[in-house]
Amino acid sequence: MECLPYSKVGGMADVVGSLPAAQRELGWSASVVTPYYPRIYKGKVGKEIGSFDVYVGDTPHHVVLRRAGRYTVLVDQPTAFDRDGIYADPLTGVGHEDSLFQCLVLQQAVRTALREGLLKADIVHCHDNHTGLVPTYLRDDGGPKTVFTIHNLAYQGRYPAEDFGITGLDPARFFPHSEFEFHGTFSLMKAGLEVADLVTAVSPGYAGEVVREDEGEGLDGVLRARGDRFVGIINGIDTALWDPASDPLLHANFSLDDFDGKAACKRYLQTEGELDVEPDTPLLGIVTRITSQKGLDLLGPLLPWIARQGAQLVMLGTGDPHIVELYRGAEARWPTRIRLIEKYDEEAAHAIYAGSDMFCMPSRFEPCGLSQMYAMRYGSVPVVSARGGLRDTVQPFDDDNPDGTGVLSWWATTDSYHGALSHALELYRQPEKFARMRANGMSQDFSWKNSAGEYLRQYQRILDA
Repeated sequence: MECLPYSKVGGMADVVGSLPAAQRELGWSASVVTPYYPRIYKGKVGKEIGSFDVYVGDTPHHVVLRRAGRYTVLVDQPTAFDRDGIYADPLTGVGHEDSLFQCLVLQQAVRTALREGLLKADIVHCHDNHTGLVPTYLRDDGGPKTVFTIHNLAYQGRYPAEDFGITGLDPARFFPHSEFEFHGTFSLMKAGLEVADLVTAVSPGYAGEVVREDEGEGLDGVLRARGDRFVGIINGIDTALWDPASDPLLHANFSLDDFDGKAACKRYLQTEGELDVEPDTPLLGIVTRITSQKGLDLLGPLLPWIARQGAQLVMLGTGDPHIVELYRGAEARWPTRIRLIEKYDEEAAHAIYAGSDMFCMPSRFEPCGLSQMYAMRYGSVPVVSARGGLRDTVQPFDDDNPDGTGVLSWWATTDSYHGALSHALELYRQPEKFARMRANGMSQDFSWKNSAGEYLRQYQRILDA
């Protein structure tokens, strides 16, 4: 449902936009099909490559497929996608009460385009619940093999059982314990997990967590049953886009070999955030959705302690109003120490990665996380929970592991994260150690090269099968 540069809410857009490009560099042909949101994407849209009707229930909806660049196909259906936002609010459900309709338009468009020969594929790679019926549709049609990737198992695409009737599938296929039924509801996520030829999670760590009963959101049994057809593959990042040496959004560019621009980016962030401009003050950054998943409520009680330590914190994001209020209160009390920028802005995000000394991710769970990779590349040391992809990508720095890249909090609690931040600030006051830890992070290779290669190996495995 989202893909850079055509739309974005979270990290899935980065993945869907950059993984196919990496696969093409390895010699495979890879394209993307994604909705066209005319109120969101203002760039050029290419020529029409085909049109047809799709049915949601008994109602036809006319779809036009348009090229955008050489490798992207946009699904143009105004009733479904001419919106101000992509999703309903995951906290309140408010926004798009017809989100199932949107998902079905996209999925039926892919099915019909393949049926009519407008698109051709050996593998169709589906992302999250919004594409959960594509494996079923294509299996029914004798079509291509399918891969289904879990970006966040908590968002399951659950709808009332009676909504199954608008999918175009035989209603008799919906019954207790079928691939579509989940505790009396109709679940797009479960359907994808059950039917796809291969299921992947966006990190090995997350794959290991969600097969446990306490972490599997009720679907752990389904995932365990997939056996070796369920694997974890860590996401990569677009290292050309996310490069502090050439990033056009930065106030000053820098690299590991020419680091002066990092200090200029810190001054700029302090100035723009109306914080005290103090070069030696540890500056913490956060770019996130403000939700309990991200652990911002665990960090909130530490804000007075952060201010008393003489540190500063800048957070960019929107979300849960109760958590937002916690940070607004701290900002009012310590206006030169705490700053909340309540919106999402790509330039501000880059400024925080580049200007901060440390990057906070106290997540309760984190399927992969891209922010810690961006932060390390931009010389901001990650202080993260040891969860999912965070544990896979951030190695703890200490005297026994001088090649570490960050600081880990081993438990999703305020006390544990307090300990991690205390250790990070202690390292900050030891310039040689902190510089080494930062250099270790900047030296990591988080490109898509390895991950894209692993996806291709998995694709070949199911094609051979």
